Amino acid sequence: MRVLVFASICYLVLPAQIRQDADPAVKRAISKLQGSWQVESQEENGKKLGADELKRRTICFGQNLFLIRDNAKMVQLGKLKIDPSKSPKTINTIVEKGVHEGDILPGIYELEGDTLKICLNSEGDTRPKEFKSEPKSGLTLIVCKRVPSKSAEEDLSGSYKSESIDSVGNKFRYDATIERIGDAYLVVYRVQGKVIYFGTGLRQGDVFAMCWASPGQGTGITLYQIEKGPRLVGRFTELGGPGFLGTETMTRVINDI
Repeated sequence: MRVLVFASICYLVLPAQIRQDADPAVKRAISKLQGSWQVESQEENGKKLGADELKRRTICFGQNLFLIRDNAKMVQLGKLKIDPSKSPKTINTIVEKGVHEGDILPGIYELEGDTLKICLNSEGDTRPKEFKSEPKSGLTLIVCKRVPSKSAEEDLSGSYKSESIDSVGNKFRYDATIERIGDAYLVVYRVQGKVIYFGTGLRQGDVFAMCWASPGQGTGITLYQIEKGPRLVGRFTELGGPGFLGTETMTRVINDI
């Protein structure tokens, strides 16, 4: 019963995850923010946060959600809306929990390599024009550095061809996409554009583990070895099943855009 409930919930949530933003430029810009960032400096009304507090503060972006933490303590949680076509690029943070809960903070942002700058107006509706925070300005300026991956391997995001053989010898071929979502990955399998399976995966070194679901067809887990390409070679089984293993190989599409 729990497995069926899990699959049903995932099915309802999936369309929103796949859609993200209809504008391809916005989707690409959001994808560049995904993951965890260490706050290196923060000024509020021209006053800088202390070094000890900065060491504890991180920002994580997952799809269009953001989470600011002080160690394990939540400081702020909400959604963001960006427009990379503006100059400077604009950002609105819709705060759902924590400091400034219920407010929409207009701002601007700049991403250069692994450095992210965000300037927000936390006391008004006027959008900042430059990356500065002066006394009584109501502006907060944050400078972050991307938290590097524990693995030196390239990002797994991209398009793949999946070939699998189940425990009784049936063969299947799918078009698959792997997309970075926060510090994890969203994996979607399709046949002629129709979603067949989807899952969430975590990477550690050259190992990739994924929990997947398909409404009416059960749920399962797959454990992959990551090879050059990248190419993922895995073994899978169904949750709650007899424990029989199938095999799958995911090969990156060379002309992936």
